[in-house]
Amino acid sequence: MSMPQTPALKAGHFQTHEIPASSTIVIRDVLYGDHTIIEPVLVELLQSPDLQRLIGIGQHGVTGHLGLLPRDVKITRFEHSVGAFLLVRIVGASIEEQVTALLHDISHTVLSHVVDWALSQPGEDSYHEVHKARYLATTSIAAILTKHSISHTVLDEEQYPLVEKPAPHLCADRLDYSLRDAVALGLMSQDDAHRVVASLKAFPDPSSPRRLLVLDDPALALVLAQAYQATDRDVWSNPAHVDMYKRTGQLIGDLVRGGRISEDALWSMSDEEFWELLKDVADPEGAETLQRFETDGLLQEHGLRLHKGAKVRTIDPDVSVSGGEPAALSVVDPGWGVERQDYIRAREATREAYTQTDLQGVLPLIARGKVRDLYEIDDKTLLFVATDRISAYDVIMENGIPNKGILLTLCTEKWFSILTAALPSLRTHFLTLDLPAQIPASLRPVLQNRSMQVRKLTILPIEAIVRGYITGSAWKEYQTSGTVHGIPVEKGLQESQAFPGGPIYTPSTKAELGEHDENIHPDKAIEIIGPKHAATIAALSLQLYKTAHEYALTRGVIIADTKFEFGVDETTGEVVLADEVLTPDSSRFWPKDSYAVGRGQASFDKQFLRDWLVQEGLKGKEGVRMSEEIALKTSEKYKEAWERITGGNN
Repeated sequence: MSMPQTPALKAGHFQTHEIPASSTIVIRDVLYGDHTIIEPVLVELLQSPDLQRLIGIGQHGVTGHLGLLPRDVKITRFEHSVGAFLLVRIVGASIEEQVTALLHDISHTVLSHVVDWALSQPGEDSYHEVHKARYLATTSIAAILTKHSISHTVLDEEQYPLVEKPAPHLCADRLDYSLRDAVALGLMSQDDAHRVVASLKAFPDPSSPRRLLVLDDPALALVLAQAYQATDRDVWSNPAHVDMYKRTGQLIGDLVRGGRISEDALWSMSDEEFWELLKDVADPEGAETLQRFETDGLLQEHGLRLHKGAKVRTIDPDVSVSGGEPAALSVVDPGWGVERQDYIRAREATREAYTQTDLQGVLPLIARGKVRDLYEIDDKTLLFVATDRISAYDVIMENGIPNKGILLTLCTEKWFSILTAALPSLRTHFLTLDLPAQIPASLRPVLQNRSMQVRKLTILPIEAIVRGYITGSAWKEYQTSGTVHGIPVEKGLQESQAFPGGPIYTPSTKAELGEHDENIHPDKAIEIIGPKHAATIAALSLQLYKTAHEYALTRGVIIADTKFEFGVDETTGEVVLADEVLTPDSSRFWPKDSYAVGRGQASFDKQFLRDWLVQEGLKGKEGVRMSEEIALKTSEKYKEAWERITGGNN
């Protein structure tokens, strides 16, 4: 007499499971085909309530639960976990790596990453990853692994590179969710998804310590990368989706911290059950917010800023043609490299300004400046983090300029490279743009490319200003007294004219935060820092300006004036170029093609902001908040300066 067949289990949008016998499971996956599973540990895990609870948790959190995706699809965490498992199985991974893939999301909470906005601390990994051990202690997973002689190291997916690999590489986790989302949302065809899976390999083999998921067809790799990017644009980093995640997360956090929802509920309920609980226990204001989410849906994306904590996701798949050594798609197809960087820059341009750093004690904070925050890495090294703060007339604005800190840092790195190549004896404090090992993964996206590791120096307390053209405060002083910083200059000069005798060195004091810099005569600088250092800085500043001015002219830019800062390396006694160099914050950049003597010039710097402050009667006043229009136009000026000087490349 045959056993009655168990009804098929609907695992998710693309997947069902059939159990023709107690020791066999047949997984039918629209994207990956049919797979018969007979290994006892896999069969038992697939049927365990601890894993199957993920059927009630959607991949897309609150927006997926409320049907607010571009298409109404319900991809589950269970379906995704099984999908990642199937991918490593297809490429021949060990049973341990297959188990790792199957369990990599075992501790996910209701509403997926919405809970990160509720309870994750700044600097932490995702909430479900931080609390994975806590959740596993309440399950039978460890007992199942022990029963089948599977090492518990499989619970640490970071040890299994086919399952998890840092972006922009491929891994089973990243590839599965991208294929499911892209096909479900109509951004990739099923046929292309099938071809991608057929092209997938483990290089050099599934057991190698350096094993890596690769594709053997560059054209398919490009199809995948572009579909991934489109999904990020439409859903993952869509500001409207992020906004709803954030606001729902804040409500959940308040309810958990207030004792109205137990953290245990995050693992014991489905999305649907938890949503009803939220509505039941929320206060009237919270209940109204949830009701608006249900009735009004997403906010209009236009005008929304991408939250500073949201990730912009892209991939650069590794490609191995005819079994050769893998190379990133951007190397095989440079056009993709340009397209990818253009997308990242465009997406980052929508991000909220990053005006306050908080490394949560990972590194000690040494100081906060007008723009940069300084952290100590060790007794010889500092981390300079350029925020998006902006100051004018020695006053910091209340709001910032999105991505300004990144542009300043990349400009500075470019100039250090140019100047040291032209002046081999020049020493700078710059070490690397790489983040120190202490920085956790969760903080790296917001800190990358706005941070520099630099040598620790004793900073000399003057700003070394070099002026090649008479403008700004120098023009005002000249009109009154015929001098610049108390230095007599030629008579009859017109506004914006180059100094006939060449650039002049005009230092200022370096004021504390909240104080104002004071223009001084070079003789005063000698009194402050001593004749030896004063002479070195004066000569070096003029040499640096002339070198930079000559280079900038080839890029269609006139550097009207700039300021440098220097420090002393106490171990060698040498004077070292420090801080930022030749950025729109520290320099006055004019377009060469529209330059004319006798008037003020258009500029690629914060002169636009200065002019607005003067016009509005806000010069030097505290508590000023820029309008969106002024912030946007100032941002465009900074971006244009960066693109002109660097060519727009990192």
